[in-house]
Amino acid sequence: MHRVTVSAATASATVHAPPGFNADLIVGGEGGSVSISSAQIVLSRIKLHDDVCAGDEDDGEDADTLDDASGAPAVVSHDSTDDDHDEGEGQDEDDDDCPPLTVGPVLIDLPLDGTTAVVLDALVPAGTYKRLQARLHAVKPGDEGVGDFLTAHPDFEGISVKVVGVFTDAGGAAHEFTFTSRMNVVSAINFDEPVTVDVGTTNLTIDVDVGSWFTSSSGGVIDPTNAANQRTIEKNIRKSLRAFEDDDHDGDEDGP
Repeated sequence: MHRVTVSAATASATVHAPPGFNADLIVGGEGGSVSISSAQIVLSRIKLHDDVCAGDEDDGEDADTLDDASGAPAVVSHDSTDDDHDEGEGQDEDDDDCPPLTVGPVLIDLPLDGTTAVVLDALVPAGTYKRLQARLHAVKPGDEGVGDFLTAHPDFEGISVKVVGVFTDAGGAAHEFTFTSRMNVVSAINFDEPVTVDVGTTNLTIDVDVGSWFTSSSGGVIDPTNAANQRTIEKNIRKSLRAFEDDDHDGDEDGP
């Protein structure tokens, strides 16, 4: 067993503040701009998968896939949202051979300044792992291991994503917003290269491209104050996760 931390970071082509300074992350493009002052997500049942326990849980017909440059699936998600938010429960319960690093939910304040933030630390069996699995979790009373979480974060009952910021439209008018989502998504995030956990492995980073949440496929800005854009933003969130070995905590994948 080796002690490994899991950290969170943000990566985007957008403007970041200098490391260590509190400032907004700004997304600009056709249609205006979005200035993000805080972005929070709730994750639970974080696991590492190897060949023994990989299973076939990614093969659901509702899965959304994001291909990386090599053509291999980088993210596979099983999700349920407003109309069927209970459906995602149990999606990850048939792979018990992969014990979770953490079961109960963890509230993650995504760092917007280019730094990394440690989410948890756990003892991990030595071995080679192909992906990290995590559940984006809209916590409800009665869910496994959520009592302490809801006591500490009552505002996050039924919410898995929360973003606070200002949308400036094409005419220059500013609109404050708080975007929330009730998504329950089980995502399997493939490592670009398998990660070997041994005495030299100390940290894995989940990289979240927050800027992409409010960017359209054509590069324009998505208005988060328009309810009609909810599903598009949620789809972008599901596709924004990446994971890699990052022992120096610099937010970039370690080299050979």
